[in-house]
Amino acid sequence: MRVADPLRVALVVVAVTACGVIPVPPGPLETDFVPEATEVAVTEVPTSDGFSLQQQLAVRIRVETCDGWGTGSGWILSSNEVVTNRHVAEGATHIEVTTYDGRDYVVNSSVIALTPDLALLTLDDVFTESATIAQVDPKSGAPLTIVGYPLGSALTVEKGRYLNNESDELGASGEDVWLIDAHIEQGSSGSPVYDEDGRVVAIVYAGDSAWDALAWPTSWLQSLLDDPSGWTANTATC
Repeated sequence: MRVADPLRVALVVVAVTACGVIPVPPGPLETDFVPEATEVAVTEVPTSDGFSLQQQLAVRIRVETCDGWGTGSGWILSSNEVVTNRHVAEGATHIEVTTYDGRDYVVNSSVIALTPDLALLTLDDVFTESATIAQVDPKSGAPLTIVGYPLGSALTVEKGRYLNNESDELGASGEDVWLIDAHIEQGSSGSPVYDEDGRVVAIVYAGDSAWDALAWPTSWLQSLLDDPSGWTANTATC
């Protein structure tokens, strides 16, 4: 049996004795920060800056809670929305989104899903490109690509393949999630999973004992977008 672990990195976890005593957050990225380009997906033509659209759509997320700071990954759904995991955003008092080229944006509001480990972040209208999502039923061995920010660090592209469906033991929902033969690390939570056509088909939320990826298929996200009653407000406890 595989043991799944959530993949949010706790950058600073400090016990606080009173509400409002918050550890100092990580400093902002340098204004001239440009991440190192990684391999472009085989189905994608690089843009003028050397990054594929799929790489440009992945974002790093930094979350302040009552207890400290953590980091995860996410991706751009629309001009003002980013998708990540519930366990990345839950209980946030402040959320920042950083794009591949170092631009930082503050999240205005967020909601978390009741069943799948998903969260939806809302910002101002700041994004000019957004992902295409697709609901697919992959065959074993289907090639997939994960793009994210493991360990809250550099943009990383990981190639893998779909293995099979497994029961969500981590979230105890009992629902089917995907097992993907692709190495992931802490901080990869919320990373988009792309098919060969460059469409988001799943969202990473955990890894098994071999650090293979576990992911929620986008059919769950589409259901939440169609019926918002599956979301609930994301509130802090302090």
